Amino acid sequence: MFKNKAQKTFFRLFRFLARIFVVDMPIILVLAILFFLNKINWYSATLILIGCFIITACVMLSVFHELEKFISYLRSLAQGIEIETPRFHKGIFGSFRLADAFLSVKNIWSNQTLSDAGILEMLPDPILMVNENSNIVFANNMACNFFGENLVHQSLYQLFPETPLTQALSRISTEKSQREWFEWMYQESQPYAFQVRIEKLPAVTKNGATIVIVLHDITQLKLFKQQQADFFANASHELKTPLTIISGCIETLQGPAKDDAVAHDKFLTLISEQTNRMTHLVQDLLALSKTKMTQKNLQTEVVLLPELLNGVIDSLTIKARNRQQKLVLNLIHDIPRLKGDKTLLIQVFQNLIDNAVKYGNPQSTITITAQLCNSFPKKSDKYFSDIRQVVLISVHNTGNPISPKNINRLFERFYRIDSLRTKSVEGTGLGLGIAQQIVLEHDGFIDVKSSPEKGTTFMVYLPIDL
Repeated sequence: MFKNKAQKTFFRLFRFLARIFVVDMPIILVLAILFFLNKINWYSATLILIGCFIITACVMLSVFHELEKFISYLRSLAQGIEIETPRFHKGIFGSFRLADAFLSVKNIWSNQTLSDAGILEMLPDPILMVNENSNIVFANNMACNFFGENLVHQSLYQLFPETPLTQALSRISTEKSQREWFEWMYQESQPYAFQVRIEKLPAVTKNGATIVIVLHDITQLKLFKQQQADFFANASHELKTPLTIISGCIETLQGPAKDDAVAHDKFLTLISEQTNRMTHLVQDLLALSKTKMTQKNLQTEVVLLPELLNGVIDSLTIKARNRQQKLVLNLIHDIPRLKGDKTLLIQVFQNLIDNAVKYGNPQSTITITAQLCNSFPKKSDKYFSDIRQVVLISVHNTGNPISPKNINRLFERFYRIDSLRTKSVEGTGLGLGIAQQIVLEHDGFIDVKSSPEKGTTFMVYLPIDL
């Protein structure tokens, strides 16, 4: 062992002296020429050569020492060991430029790394990074919001056992695949749909990550596609039913009931009813299409809300009297002027008050109330973000209460409560969906509450400074 150490020391010394000899070779040649030309004696040449050797050795020792520190520092960084940055010598030859240049680049890389980490934290999609043991070593803010705060250091297999996520991770970990794309349904308090991408990183990161997992939330997209499919299916069904009835009536009038006057009146009445039903459906579909088209080009004008509500009530007074109902308007405060599309707002309140007449109890009072509120209700997304004062317009009637299950679906298009009372009332199931769309376009909020004791109340919140 000592022999090997002595040999290494000898060879290092030999290489060092050889390097000095090479560096001082030009001086040796110059001194040799001057000696043979009798310009300098042997004693002077020897002293000069020894002095040059000493100076060169001191300079090279300093440079080699700096290089050794620099190489050792680079090795530590390459191994992922964070050590204190060494201080390099600055002397008569200036700073150690290579080290200074590297440290400048390292600072830039460190700042970029911090910036990249900040970007990952703020991305709207959940991002997870796992190491070779399938333990999570990084989770951004969105991932923590979806799956819990304490994700780091947990095993992915324990968090999501026997799921497409862990199955894909297993294939990549065993190098059966480099990347995986798939859709994944995640069930927590509510179902979520993710477009998942898992990919093996080209190199191990500083925190030990070997695989990155990106989950893109497509829940709303899937819901929209389902609602779109349901919409067309329901629209087709709603149009097909009256057309089938009309077609059957015509065949009967042309055939067995050709000369039956009583049957003529009966079937013509039925045809008229189904034609009116299709007319209302087409009108509602056109109204829904119009609200979609005007979403970005809302016609704003000054709206006097008391005047608007009085006009809607006057138009429905006769219908209410036929059911021995009374329409009452309460203006609790002086309602300021609003800005919005008057025609669309009339459509909203006409729909709500008309529904109150149709579904309210006969010989009852329907109360329309307008009042000022300091903010949107707490259940609205605008409660924390929108500090504007709002006008609350509520429409209250007494009738069969709406169950919580039905309230959650009340604004879905074509959705109608399945009861004998609602089946006997003419409607397309689009009115409340249209009303909600118009209110949202006016930057407002619509809600409903219902109970057997207090009846049903629809509430529309509209901001004053639209």
